[in-house]
Amino acid sequence: MKRLLIAAAAVVGMAAPAHAVLQISGTVGGVSVQCADQDFSCDQNPAAGQLSIGDQTLGGVQFIGSSQTQTVGPPLNRLDTSSFQIINNSGASVDIALAVSGTSFASPTTIFSASGGGTFETAAGSDITLAFYADAANSQGADTPTDAPGTQLFTGSHAAAGLTDTFSINSGTLPLSETGPFSMTLLADGTLTNGGSLVGRTQALVTDVTPVNEPGTLALLGGSLAAFGLWRSRRRPDGAGA
Repeated sequence: MKRLLIAAAAVVGMAAPAHAVLQISGTVGGVSVQCADQDFSCDQNPAAGQLSIGDQTLGGVQFIGSSQTQTVGPPLNRLDTSSFQIINNSGASVDIALAVSGTSFASPTTIFSASGGGTFETAAGSDITLAFYADAANSQGADTPTDAPGTQLFTGSHAAAGLTDTFSINSGTLPLSETGPFSMTLLADGTLTNGGSLVGRTQALVTDVTPVNEPGTLALLGGSLAAFGLWRSRRRPDGAGA
């Protein structure tokens, strides 16, 4: 099963971005594509942490609208990828693989949630597998379409049937303990049948970021509580209960 969470695979530029904070890599019917955030030969969004690819056709497969976003918390870390529509007019089924990765997400974390979805149209026989990774070593992923450092947090698959087929893959909320800067990577692979399309493709990985109280903040809080206790004791009449 080749990974299909592609739309973002509308990526041009063959040189591997050297340890970019946010990047995407893919193959479409054997054609390799890649783009890094703020590489303006392929990224159409000037904002850091937002990687947008223009409409294009690769090997007879048309990609309409592609966006990748990285948000570093607190309160939440987010890595997501989406596309409006992927249409296969190549004359044959096409294997597609995609990786999207970001680094230096904030910690500490206690939970994560992973999800993805979309609608296959006239694409019976197509399939898609989504996978979600986190790496405590903060290594950059997506140097290739299968490059996903760290630990797999969740995965799910779907096979299309019928004229239209909407799918949703969701992990729910699960524990995740990261204590230092870490990276996250999204993988998708699958096959899109000839004449088929995938509409509203999405994939996202979200974690919490637990606030850490600084020593000065704790001391100030402790002093405030002590002062409040002294004030209460002075106001309490003799013999009064708590």
